[in-house]
Amino acid sequence: MWVWLSKKQKEAQEEVEKLKKEIKTAEDDFGELSDYNKKVAGIKEQRKQKILSHIKEKGKTDAGKVSQLLDVSRYTAFRYLDELEKDGQIEQIGAMGRGVEYKAK
Repeated sequence: MWVWLSKKQKEAQEEVEKLKKEIKTAEDDFGELSDYNKKVAGIKEQRKQKILSHIKEKGKTDAGKVSQLLDVSRYTAFRYLDELEKDGQIEQIGAMGRGVEYKAK
């Protein structure tokens, strides 16, 4: 009986060590992911501020100009403009398509 308990205790201890190692690995990975997400959020915020500065300087803009300004796809430019519009910082002029422009509120 004693041998069996010692064996089970050893197996349990090995399992605990494996779990500790897995937790440490996950913390390291999520820590890095968190840092990455913070960097991406910072870049995104800088780009949105650049869009706002451009609009204030020029009076209005469109997705094509934002795309060129930031060197991003038109789709990404639309996303930034949409976020700024939802935040109440800019407003859309026009309904849809390439004729849509944006101005500061």
